[in-house]
Amino acid sequence: MHPSIPLLVISLIYTILVLFLFFSKEKIKTIENKLYAGLLFTVIIGVIIDIIGIYCHLYLPDTSFFRWFVVKIYLVYLLTFVYLITVYIVVISFKEEMKLVNNTYKSKKTSNIIKFITAIYAISIVLNFILTFTYYKDGNAVYLEGSNTFFVYGMSALGILSWVIMVLINRKSIPIRKIIPIIIFVIICVPVILLQLSNPELLVVTSLTAFLVNFMYHTIENPDMQIINELYKNKELVEQTYEDKSNFLFELTQEVRDPLFNISKICNEIQMENNVDKIKENIKVINNSIRQLDFIVNDVLNVNSLDVQKVKFVNNRYNLNSLFNDIVTRIKPNINETVEFRTSIPNNIPYLSGDSIKLKQILYSLIMNSIKKTENGFIEFNVNVIEKYDICRVIFTIIDSGTGMSLDKINEILSITGEFNQDDIKDLEKTELNIKLCQKIIKALGGNLLIKSKLGKGTEVMLTVDQRIFNTEEKNNILNNYEKSMYTNKKVLVICQTKEITDIIKEKLKENNISVSHILSGKDAIDKIKSGKKYNYIIIEDEMKVINGFTTLKEMEKLKGFDMPVIVLIKENKENIKEHFINDGFEDYILLRKLNEELERIIEKY
Repeated sequence: MHPSIPLLVISLIYTILVLFLFFSKEKIKTIENKLYAGLLFTVIIGVIIDIIGIYCHLYLPDTSFFRWFVVKIYLVYLLTFVYLITVYIVVISFKEEMKLVNNTYKSKKTSNIIKFITAIYAISIVLNFILTFTYYKDGNAVYLEGSNTFFVYGMSALGILSWVIMVLINRKSIPIRKIIPIIIFVIICVPVILLQLSNPELLVVTSLTAFLVNFMYHTIENPDMQIINELYKNKELVEQTYEDKSNFLFELTQEVRDPLFNISKICNEIQMENNVDKIKENIKVINNSIRQLDFIVNDVLNVNSLDVQKVKFVNNRYNLNSLFNDIVTRIKPNINETVEFRTSIPNNIPYLSGDSIKLKQILYSLIMNSIKKTENGFIEFNVNVIEKYDICRVIFTIIDSGTGMSLDKINEILSITGEFNQDDIKDLEKTELNIKLCQKIIKALGGNLLIKSKLGKGTEVMLTVDQRIFNTEEKNNILNNYEKSMYTNKKVLVICQTKEITDIIKEKLKENNISVSHILSGKDAIDKIKSGKKYNYIIIEDEMKVINGFTTLKEMEKLKGFDMPVIVLIKENKENIKEHFINDGFEDYILLRKLNEELERIIEKY
């Protein structure tokens, strides 16, 4: 057996396996994928031709037309291989300039280059069949000589040279993983040629081309359609969640305007009113409107109040969607046919930790109260969420078109803050609770209740409760471990409210392969650290609104296990006391007067 046959057979089997892997799943259609598919088929055909050619040279007579034809086709294979790799390098070199049209990239510049290469390739194929060759045979050793072989090898050498030139010129725009196979192929070419010259019976060029194409499989952009479809579904879910939150916040904005309008209107009326009883009644309405505003601004919209340390934590994992569906299923049989029951809950809500049993009992009781007071019209049960790191604020809204309740009744319910008495404890065993007891339980859970109502027109009840997102710490640990194993570059948190300074810091750090996260508020940065985020260094602006750099540092130092070095940005007017910042606990300082120079010093030092 010819010594090259085992290597060629192994190359053939491995390439066929890669071909099956490549086509085992539906692929997104890109020029790179099309070129790579062409290369796989070309290599398989080339290896088969080389094997046939070896046997033709060994066993067919010199004058055999079939042997001549096999040689010509094999040389065509070499030209085709070089042509396809050259086009591939052109595509990945100019990909940034290409536009996506009908799922394929189009670029006038790239198109002209490929047309030029294709023209040379076509002329080379024609010349290949015109030019002649001779061969030398000595046992297993076979040489091909003559103008035909010199031309094909010369064109192949020019092609490989063009690869090197294009890679060097476009090295900044080509991802390094894509050029590694090309670099290794070019490096290996030299010893392979020397090996073949010293051992003519070893035909390894074809196996080398197969090695390159098989290696490329691990670097080609090759997403399968299943993953693309999953990403598309996730994208739709994210967009839907965004729309849900956007609509919810818009509705709350309208909710803020109503009490403001009422306060303004009643204040004007009071100015013209002489009746003391009427004035007192109007003041009650103003107080109620202020209560509504305070609830929406502080208990719903104020995300700064979302703090894991304030959550009254009950280790009970639950699914909010399941809790919602459970309540709806139990409520529906109790609703009159003349009443429309409407519900809504956002997509993609995480698992939560909290007292779901008490929460379900409260919601069931509040909705049942609405059912009893609504004979016609509608009842709405809506859920919305606001997430911040590992805390989720859940907002339940129950609206009805029932008989409503008086302002005095509302104030009586909302003013309840007392402890549970014996009667309350007995009533807790019931499925349905009165609203006053619900208010006590809500306060005990760390939640808040708002009631808006007009006699004869209906009632709106809004309940907010902060819940911890389930297993956040464990998930963060898994993600952090994964991140550590995949990425080794430094991570820096920048806390700065001056855009120009932030932009310079980001650019300088990214130039040095440092990952940058940016936060405007010191309070948000503290919350981020509380949620388990880790950074190699923190850079913080000294003078900031709400809380300054020093206060932020001291709050961070109170957190358990906090050991991240903090570097402070100081203005020119404080340079004379820069050493005091070190004494206050900062690791180092950056003088804003010479920001670029200072950043280089800090990067080099740390």
